[in-house]
Amino acid sequence: MAIRREIILIFLLLIAIGVIVKLIEIYNSNFGETADASKFVLEDIHSKYPGADASIMSITPKSTEGIHYLEVEARVTMNPDSPCPERSHLFYNYPVQNFVPQPPEVITRGCRVCTEPICTIAFPEEAIIASHTLKGTEAVQSFINVNTGASPTVSERTDSWSVRWDAAGSSIYYVAEIHRNGTILSVKQMEKA
Repeated sequence: MAIRREIILIFLLLIAIGVIVKLIEIYNSNFGETADASKFVLEDIHSKYPGADASIMSITPKSTEGIHYLEVEARVTMNPDSPCPERSHLFYNYPVQNFVPQPPEVITRGCRVCTEPICTIAFPEEAIIASHTLKGTEAVQSFINVNTGASPTVSERTDSWSVRWDAAGSSIYYVAEIHRNGTILSVKQMEKA
């Protein structure tokens, strides 16, 4: 009777080990595929958009007609430290398939934000543009015009954005606070210490 229990326990232990090994293989396979997808997308972006700031936003497993693939959403920002950064979202399928690629989703272009009746400042590039183009930010625009090397630093708050405009050689800097709904909360001129 004791030998029979030991055989059953050994059998259950072998099954448990087999399940664990299979789960590890599946995890490693998915992790490797995700890393490959990220590498592929970033290499493609850097070849098509030299000098752009790019990152992977999301990787989502998808399936169409029994074909499994990853949908990769990436962010590309041209001129990220300028007064008018241009941001787009690109969508890739990995591995590459014969699907019609989606056109890029343009977030900012032409240094314009809040052109629709309902305004949402959702990304740092939009906050940078809003900080010197919306009504009430004329002092910031003047600062940028006088200080051609002025660059922004963006901080995200719970329901707003703070954009600091600074330039080498200037004794002052500006901080614009923009609500996510496109309202200018404040524009402050600050003295450097």
